[in-house]
Amino acid sequence: MLLLAHVRVIAAAVAFAMPSAALQAQKPLRRSDCNLAEKRFDNPFADHSGWSMRRYEWHAFYAAASTATAEGIHRVTHLPRWASAVTATVALGIVPHLRSGVFVRRYPVNPPDWGFDLFNRAAPLFVWSAVKGGTTRSELLSATSYVAGYVALACYASP
Repeated sequence: MLLLAHVRVIAAAVAFAMPSAALQAQKPLRRSDCNLAEKRFDNPFADHSGWSMRRYEWHAFYAAASTATAEGIHRVTHLPRWASAVTATVALGIVPHLRSGVFVRRYPVNPPDWGFDLFNRAAPLFVWSAVKGGTTRSELLSATSYVAGYVALACYASP
């Protein structure tokens, strides 16, 4: 039940991030690109430097970074794991887009990409749900839910 609640929260966030008529009128959105093996450049830590990796490698990198950040937040602040996971998800999934896309206007607003990033950075929530369940079934349910969401949204990701 707890995992279902998390999936509903993530699904609501992804639905919220879907394009609206006003945003589509603002800038044309990129078409979906399902070539996840293509190398792309990204700058995860600074606006002036970065490197290239395959898209699926970027996705794994960001999911792992979010999970490590959530664990670090948990150990330093002693927040509950779910609160640490939510903090890392928002901090790494939405805040960079708000800064670069909305406030600095460095790139166009792309809600499907934002939805993917929010989902991808929610990996700690899925890990926490799997561990909290304590059974093989809960781990399997959490893993398959994450993989299904990834497959459904990965084509909209940038990089």
